[in-house]
Amino acid sequence: MFTLFSKYFILTNLLLSSILPLFSTDLLMIWFFMEINNFLFIFILNFSIKNKKMIFFYFFIQTIISFLIIYSLILNNLFMYSNISNFFMISAMMMKLGIPPFHLWLTLISKFMTWYSLLLLLTMMKIIPFYMISLIKLNLILIYPIIFMCSILPPYLMLNLTNFKVLFSYSSINQSGWMMFLIYFKIFIWFKYFMFYTLISLSLFNMIFYFKMFFHNNFLSYNYYQTYLNFLPLIFMFNMAGLPPFSFFLMKWYSIFLFSYSSNYLIILIMLMLSSLIMLYIYTNMMISSIFFFQFKSKLNNFKFFINNPKTTLIFSVLFMSSILFL
Repeated sequence: MFTLFSKYFILTNLLLSSILPLFSTDLLMIWFFMEINNFLFIFILNFSIKNKKMIFFYFFIQTIISFLIIYSLILNNLFMYSNISNFFMISAMMMKLGIPPFHLWLTLISKFMTWYSLLLLLTMMKIIPFYMISLIKLNLILIYPIIFMCSILPPYLMLNLTNFKVLFSYSSINQSGWMMFLIYFKIFIWFKYFMFYTLISLSLFNMIFYFKMFFHNNFLSYNYYQTYLNFLPLIFMFNMAGLPPFSFFLMKWYSIFLFSYSSNYLIILIMLMLSSLIMLYIYTNMMISSIFFFQFKSKLNNFKFFINNPKTTLIFSVLFMSSILFL
């Protein structure tokens, strides 16, 4: 667990170093803030990860990313928005975001991370890379293979997973495909989608950590003790999958509605929709055992505890009010 120093000082500065670059358009200045961001996150990993080799591995990956960014900036000053500099920059951002084929480091290190540090990696640490992508002049031809890899590969690799940390890492890679296209389309829409994903991930990770459901078999073992626990995993998993009428479905439906105005995005739209259907099948397949073994013989006291639980009330409030706040 984090100490008071990591909670209040490091996390506060991590948040500031993620937000302040949004007010600048200088790539060198944004890279400087990103390095501060990485430095603070390594502090958090040092407090939370027992396997120090993974910290060094993360540092090594970030060193390669920084080298590619600096090299791209040098080429950019020499040749002024050349295709070569854009290629190195987008490769660095794909590696930073864990987008295929640079995703192996993300799934490897996620197994050793705590839930809170993984939440930071999959949400807050993505702000600066996506913002840098929005400042790069990208062709639609380059966007197609990135979205294709984010849409097809993660669902295929998630089919037989039982470790929730690795599963949510692949799910985050899949969501990066949506965010990549949204930030190419309009940055404000990307921000709304990113806020939805962050709030849902925060609620889901808190639920998993609170009930200690780190693997699929851990989740099944709770079905036989307290009936109200069946509601939370089903709701959060289906929301993350984009099942109607949950809030994340509303955000995806809104994004598809915007894409449908232009025929140039038809292929990308079909890929993203098929990917969402596959993800919905995967999450439903994980939860289907809970649906069949759901016990309807719950006592009134258990239901009252479910309603009066402060953490449950807070999680549900964040989950359902998000659809009203950001639409």
